[in-house]
Amino acid sequence: MRRVLFISPHFPPINAPDMHRLRQCLPYFRQNGWDPVVFAIDPDRVEGSLDPLLSETVPADVPVHHVDAFSPRLTRLAGLGNLGFRSWFQLRRAVDNYLASNPVDLICFTTTVFTAIAHGPHWQRKFGVPFVVDLQDPWRNDYYLSLPNKERPRKFRFDHWQKSRLEAATMPNAAGVMAVSRQYIDTVQSRYPALKDRPTLALPFAASPGDIEVALQMPVSKPIRPGKISLRYVGARGPDMTTALRILFRAARRGLSEHPDLFERLSLEFIGTSYAAAGRGNETVMPIAREEGVSEIVTEWTDRQPYFGALRLLLDADVLMIIGADSPAYSASKAYGYIMARRPLVAILRKDSNTAALLEATQTGQICSFEELDDLSEPVEVMTRMLVTALLAPSPPTTDWTAFQAHTAAFHTSVIAHFFDQITGNRGDAEAARPAETP
Repeated sequence: MRRVLFISPHFPPINAPDMHRLRQCLPYFRQNGWDPVVFAIDPDRVEGSLDPLLSETVPADVPVHHVDAFSPRLTRLAGLGNLGFRSWFQLRRAVDNYLASNPVDLICFTTTVFTAIAHGPHWQRKFGVPFVVDLQDPWRNDYYLSLPNKERPRKFRFDHWQKSRLEAATMPNAAGVMAVSRQYIDTVQSRYPALKDRPTLALPFAASPGDIEVALQMPVSKPIRPGKISLRYVGARGPDMTTALRILFRAARRGLSEHPDLFERLSLEFIGTSYAAAGRGNETVMPIAREEGVSEIVTEWTDRQPYFGALRLLLDADVLMIIGADSPAYSASKAYGYIMARRPLVAILRKDSNTAALLEATQTGQICSFEELDDLSEPVEVMTRMLVTALLAPSPPTTDWTAFQAHTAAFHTSVIAHFFDQITGNRGDAEAARPAETP
């Protein structure tokens, strides 16, 4: 059996989106010929919410090594809070020591702590272990370059500078590239021609049906606006979701004008919209709701929710809504939870997005799609009709569960294991030989 070492700084009990692919796939690697070992950062050193239930879903026989990091209270005195920088020396030393005395066939970085990925070339040179990068988001993200300075995040200039250089020093050395979107792979291949002849795997996040079973054991959540019909979104609000939000709010405003008695029963709920610590998040949905004149029917809770608590909130909603991003490369991992909750579902998505393809393939919910970011008249009209249906006759989707099987963690692990085999075995073209990809 071959051994793969996963680098995942945000591993449970940290509640962070970038560790779920690994957490959900871990139970199936051994049956696919791979012995997994995990390196993560000590949860006490990570800024993020804790969800102890997440740890209970990790197989007890998988070794998880927790590495120390400098306290953010100290490093922020120098203006540095990035977890990858704070754990740089500790992670390198810990993995060096492990590789010096344990055979490892492959290292896989599955994280959005991109600085940690920059260790790959060092371990490749020193120990001869190839590494794979799993891109769950773009490492060097050029999105904000098209925006004026006032709309860019704080420290954007430094952040973009360091990510550009670390990515350029790391990615050409990768033995293979995974990503949740084919567009991410195309982007890095265009930047680094050395990657064009190396195995790649475009695979969205997986679904873990067992997670819903855990959430069902939790207490039922209280309604946010009793007596109203809740349309609920649970998850972070990205800066590129503005178009979808405007479509939703303009449709709601039109409904309030044309069908006031019906739409006054509507409660649009956005929960866990910020990644900031509890009580420190800034509202990002309500300002747009105010601009569009529908703030009276909108509620926003910025506090990030525990993973299973978020699933429970989905289970308890009258209707669920998925808010998509402007980019077609966006892959909403949360969509699986929405599907498995078996609640009435509406989605506002880019027509060519992975999430739209997923909902169409599984015949789940109603989709309001958009392409142009300037002319929103048609999607607003479609969304208005969808809201009327959701308010008058909400019904659970008739999901094709057979089609959904191709999106489960068990199936995805077999695909990933085959990809690993291609890299460490024949090192041939994984595109031609691996099982069919899911949408």
